[in-house]
Amino acid sequence: MFIKLPDWFMDGLPIFVVSTRTDIKMFIKLPDWFKVETPIGTYNPDWAIVRQHDNKVYLVRETKSTKKQLELRGSEWDKIQCGKAHFDALGVDFQHATSAEEV
Repeated sequence: MFIKLPDWFMDGLPIFVVSTRTDIKMFIKLPDWFKVETPIGTYNPDWAIVRQHDNKVYLVRETKSTKKQLELRGSEWDKIQCGKAHFDALGVDFQHATSAEEV
């Protein structure tokens, strides 16, 4: 199931409501214009997630096929680390995930 948002929001990308996991209420692919300024350039994390755990928990996840620094392109590792510091400072749970189980 998905909900279509207005075109001005995320360029019309849909919000997908995950039905296979009851704890995940919603996840959103963050749009290209959602940028975090870092000392080494802008960073665009992949997903914003709302998970039910006592109260609602808001998460940001960066998804890559690996967590190995040397297997990531260019400055990706550094940008992920800067993104983590940014969201940690805001009190938002941020993780670099390689599988759905890590959400």
